[in-house]
Amino acid sequence: MIHKVIENLDAYFRPKSANTNLGWAFVFALMIGGLDYIMPGELYVLYLFPVAFASWYGGASYGLVVAIYAATAILVSDSFLERRFVDPIPPLVTFIVRLVSYGLMAVLVGQLKEAQRLQQQLTEFIVHDIRSPLTSSISGLETLQQISDGMDDIQKEMVELALVGSQRTLGLVNGILDVSKLQNGKMEPDWQQVRVEEVVAGAVEDVALWAHTNDVALRVEMRAGEWVLDPTLIRRVMVNLLSNALKFSPPQSQITVAAESQNNVLRISIADQGPGIPPEFRQSIFEPFSQVKGTKGGTGLGLTFCRLAVNSHGGHIWLESTVGKGTTMIFTLPQQELPEAHLGAIGTPTS
Repeated sequence: MIHKVIENLDAYFRPKSANTNLGWAFVFALMIGGLDYIMPGELYVLYLFPVAFASWYGGASYGLVVAIYAATAILVSDSFLERRFVDPIPPLVTFIVRLVSYGLMAVLVGQLKEAQRLQQQLTEFIVHDIRSPLTSSISGLETLQQISDGMDDIQKEMVELALVGSQRTLGLVNGILDVSKLQNGKMEPDWQQVRVEEVVAGAVEDVALWAHTNDVALRVEMRAGEWVLDPTLIRRVMVNLLSNALKFSPPQSQITVAAESQNNVLRISIADQGPGIPPEFRQSIFEPFSQVKGTKGGTGLGLTFCRLAVNSHGGHIWLESTVGKGTTMIFTLPQQELPEAHLGAIGTPTS
């Protein structure tokens, strides 16, 4: 619950300008100042929040501005106003202690934010450099697969395996980049009114070769019509969930994909017959770099991408799992109003 609140607050403040968030930091500092003035004891630790807030969303310089303001405000209050409670520590000493503490917090948080920015920048450079040759390799393998008349069965199988591996790697690379974009609010849904059946069919087609290679059957249950969503994002969410299911599905098992709409909510589930997920990992599995103990492969960002993409649609994602029987990944999407810019592009719905 607390994590969800923090996530929503971050999504609210992140797109705003540094100056706007600086204003919010001053508002928070003023509120804490009021409490500090009327309540007994010292509340100086609470001032670390607006200082850290300003540094995180604006940089160390913004944090230092709030730090100086908070420390000076208390000095002025202690020196010129009659306080209800006598502070045994001289105001000047209090000012110095607060100023040093708040200044250190501003610098540390600012450095942490800058390190995160440089890490994201480096990740984007690496991903872009890897994605281009990988895409060319996939195109070459697909062409080779189409002209495979002169190949024997072993050669065809080797091409299939190379194509499946390359497609999975491309999915991981794209996931790393898109998680960063979603976290920074740089990827907004491209709302379109589409047939859910087409989105589901596209995702199933993307993993069909992998499923065939692993001897896993894919079953689709469709009870949904048209919906307003970003077909590219939701298709990738489904591909990630299907890939996870395939990774843990034993041969000759089945994965069931179900979609149904009811009461203005679209519900999509992907159920496998794998080993299931232990209870201790079910809460953290959607967090970045989180993986179930004992599993190998992947970046630990696939389910994080799914959570962020579903959240960007105003939806929710969760799992239901029984150890030894399988796991069902479920996400819901509320019906959205189609933006006016897209209304003219809608043709007559097909039945």
